[in-house]
Amino acid sequence: MMLSACIPEPENPTIELSESSQLAQVRDWFEANKTKLRLPERGTNFRTESQELILPFFEKEPDWEQFHHYFFPDGREVFEVSLENATKYFPASMLDSFPDRDVKELVIQNIMFISHPTEQRFDPVIARYYPDGEGSIEDFEGIYYDGIPHDWSGVVDIWTYDERHFIGFTFENGEVVGHFKYSPLTSTGEQARIAGDCIQITREISNNYTDSNGIVVVVPPTIVVQTFCSGSGGYTPGGGSGDGRDYHDYQRPPCCDDPVTAPPRDVPPYEPPSLPTPKTIIMQLTNPCAADIFKELSKGSAYLTDMTGLGSLDIFPGMLDLFEQSGQFDYRIRNGNTGSQAGGSTSPIVNGVITITLSDDYLRTATSLSIARTIIHETVHAYLLKQAKIQTDMNTVQLLNEYWKEYPENLPDTHHALMSQYVLGMAVSLYNWDKKYGPTGGSLGFDYYYKMAFGGLLKDGTEVPLDEVKNLIPSGSSWSEISKILENEATGNYNANGEKCN
Repeated sequence: MMLSACIPEPENPTIELSESSQLAQVRDWFEANKTKLRLPERGTNFRTESQELILPFFEKEPDWEQFHHYFFPDGREVFEVSLENATKYFPASMLDSFPDRDVKELVIQNIMFISHPTEQRFDPVIARYYPDGEGSIEDFEGIYYDGIPHDWSGVVDIWTYDERHFIGFTFENGEVVGHFKYSPLTSTGEQARIAGDCIQITREISNNYTDSNGIVVVVPPTIVVQTFCSGSGGYTPGGGSGDGRDYHDYQRPPCCDDPVTAPPRDVPPYEPPSLPTPKTIIMQLTNPCAADIFKELSKGSAYLTDMTGLGSLDIFPGMLDLFEQSGQFDYRIRNGNTGSQAGGSTSPIVNGVITITLSDDYLRTATSLSIARTIIHETVHAYLLKQAKIQTDMNTVQLLNEYWKEYPENLPDTHHALMSQYVLGMAVSLYNWDKKYGPTGGSLGFDYYYKMAFGGLLKDGTEVPLDEVKNLIPSGSSWSEISKILENEATGNYNANGEKCN
């Protein structure tokens, strides 16, 4: 029976990367090569036969204290470092979207150092993240190319180091909904400008002067912030502005525009790299039905601010918010082979990522109601793994310590014993999902969702519930009855109340 959902036991040791020494190598390489990091003037675009669209070149000084470290799917290593330059480029439409805000403070501007696959060098690109509303405003820790928040909407714009447009992505609720490039030429054949977009520059104006005796008098400089917009158009991928700028969507190849081989030159310090599609922090499900359920669960109405009194809240969206706010470790969810009969499993922390895997075999038979329950359950596992490491929620940490003493050296039992206190919260999440998105519209009676929330709360390696769980079984019910409900929904048989997900 596919009733349980689990975490591996024992927890695998994590491999700690020496990121500081690696970052020092990146910094040393950058300092030695930054004056050479410009594309050669070849007369043609490195991708097209027309002149490129180029912004004014901005001097770039990375803030080496702020960085993200990750790997592309093909194994290339990436350090994404904050660029806290005074110069910020942003779409003019942001001035309308945020009329009462200092817009440049909302732009996240980073430099991505991408390791070359065969040479001892890096190929940097500039990544800029533009939110489309208050709900998508993030700080440096909250967004990067390999970690777009699950509910983020806005634009990710990529430029070469010398500010030639590379590729743009539009996001809605964590999904890429469009890719675009800037049209490089105007109708007159002149190089295009970015009409309707803005550059905000902070300048120091010297106030020093020479007195009548020929002595230079040093006076503190005046700081002037100037915003320059090149037109009145908005940031509208998919349409043209008619004033020298055109955005156009296109069918993007699997890996973004592999560059044409450049003419030979001496040990090139910089070649525009190929890029995969940006990844969301959360969702990597390829099963369409499971992906839809995950997105629907994340739209819950309650916001979790404290684990205290959790049972009365919709636990799922709050858990996602807490993951993104507390940083350090990322949550990923995918589907694949779990190697067991469990509907899902949650991995230990590997390279800063906690991964939930939903079994492909399970997804082929389970009802959507069962899948929603499994996602909720595994998300609590992931959160408990994270809190054991970062310890920002002391209520949860204290409970983990108490149950660890009761079930020494048994991580699954420790988690499941603690999760007995969250049964009501998990049931509320499941009910809310079914009421709004599920096949029954929440009509099964809350007792049914409550019983389903017991799924997986078993003694490790058995089909027997933990003592803490037994005490919560509703009066007049039995574990046998609960097990049968879970089996029906997990196998999608004729006694299931939910509908199969495929």
